[in-house]
Amino acid sequence: MNSPFQDITPNRAINMFLFPFSFNRKEKKDLVSALYEHEFDFFSLENTDLEKKFYSKDYFVSHASLDQYFLPYIECILFPQSPKETGLIRFSKKVNQEITFETKASTILSEVLSIDIFLCPFEIGVMTIRIEVKGNHYSYDDVIEFMNHFRVLEPKLAEEHGATITYKNKTYDKVQDYIFSNLTPFLKPYIEQETQHSKHFGSLPYFIDERMYVLSYVTVNNEQPISSGTLFRTGQLNSYDTGGKPFISARNQEYIDEYNDQHVYKRWTPETYYVVTDHVFSCISHSADEETNQMLMNHLFGQHYYNLFLHFFYKIVLLKLSYQYSQLTFKKDQNAIERLIRSITLFSGKYLFLEISSRTEGQEFSRLFKKTFHIDSLYQEVKETLGTLYQNQEKIAGKRHNYLLLILTIYTVLSGIYGMNLVIESWNKNLSWSAIKDYSLFEYIAFIVALSGITISISLGINALYKLIKDRLQKETET
Repeated sequence: MNSPFQDITPNRAINMFLFPFSFNRKEKKDLVSALYEHEFDFFSLENTDLEKKFYSKDYFVSHASLDQYFLPYIECILFPQSPKETGLIRFSKKVNQEITFETKASTILSEVLSIDIFLCPFEIGVMTIRIEVKGNHYSYDDVIEFMNHFRVLEPKLAEEHGATITYKNKTYDKVQDYIFSNLTPFLKPYIEQETQHSKHFGSLPYFIDERMYVLSYVTVNNEQPISSGTLFRTGQLNSYDTGGKPFISARNQEYIDEYNDQHVYKRWTPETYYVVTDHVFSCISHSADEETNQMLMNHLFGQHYYNLFLHFFYKIVLLKLSYQYSQLTFKKDQNAIERLIRSITLFSGKYLFLEISSRTEGQEFSRLFKKTFHIDSLYQEVKETLGTLYQNQEKIAGKRHNYLLLILTIYTVLSGIYGMNLVIESWNKNLSWSAIKDYSLFEYIAFIVALSGITISISLGINALYKLIKDRLQKETET
């Protein structure tokens, strides 16, 4: 049981890879049109025809189970009824492409089953690629090897190089090239490049942008129980070393056991294990009952998928808000401060909830996802950021009010000194600009005060009206 390596034969392995990106809000309608043009279906719980369309042949995801799993105020966010509503808007497409994924240690035949593209609030998009490993000649180490290398969009480390994807006699050296050249070539123009130094599309400077998050479902033979070493290797995605031998990144059994206690959900052990880390969410089962396997797959790619996805979205938004705060220049960009305050307030009030499911397992998984993604600590940091933003906004507003008060005081003093004599007699007649050169000193002062006062009053009024209209339009687009 405590051996770090096991000879396990998988019966079935299906993986989902989550790739976050950023899109331009102004181009959202065009992006939705492009998804429809490329045969993506808008995902709706009412459309039960989609229950079997995007998954493996023998499996399906029950829409009725999804509808009953989440609390009502969460359902409207997870399952909007039309693309025009706010929430996690999902489009899905059946692909069925057979590929060969080759690394230095293994060659695995796979089938890309389908793709999900979520358009979320705060200009966050997430692509999910659903892949099933084909055949039964591979080991569990090969499954981990596939997850570990396919998630790498842009290989940078030495151990990440050498993986290739072959589809219809065409070979791709990078996963991102296969995605954007073959699976979704139309998506490239809509993805924002948020950093000049990123080498792949959709790079988010506040997120781990070289690797995708992995969700996997693996059934294995029923000959032996899953060891603690196998669970640890799954959570760490330890497959093979550079020499092609099975690899584990820890040897201390106490450390391994402590790690598993924090990251393994053991409600249905020893038959079924769930491993939740910041790299992977994996279900490993050696149940011989096909009905149980169907139920596990239904739950994992249905309700557990959405539970994970919601917290994954929480993490990305919280990191984005913290990053935007770090990029602010307080003395120059008052509008950016106001936008960030509105974004934090909107996220806290409309999208972030403590409870999302009435089911015991849903609540337990939710707590596990929050702990794994550090949601509470990230949210606490954003709450402190909000307080700092309000303080800075008050300081900037106070300075502006002081400047305005100074200007008004100057005009009040001048008007008080001149009293009713702040008048130029020639203004009672037809105004002649040539008469200005004959003004006396006091008439020049009166002329400048009157003209500048009128100009400042008009500019302040126009500026206030512009800000009012701009704020209303921005609030409508944000909500």
